[in-house]
Amino acid sequence: MSQEVQDFAADNEFQRLIVDAQSDLFSFIALMAGNTADASDLLQETNLALLKKSAQYDRDRPFRAWARSIAYYEVLT
Repeated sequence: MSQEVQDFAADNEFQRLIVDAQSDLFSFIALMAGNTADASDLLQETNLALLKKSAQYDRDRPFRAWARSIAYYEVLT
């Protein structure tokens, strides 16, 4: 990760957004995956993807919609 990405991912605001979205993301992923065991693993993969893609997040747009789109692709792959 570049320093800019690391700085943004380490940003307290971004971390709070991820933490606040956990329940919503878990429900979304569980609905798609069909079971909670897979959903837990996929949520962790989604969290890693969110951190790696943090520099792509536009702070002027809704975080949860962006996070769900990343979760969607994590479930598909």
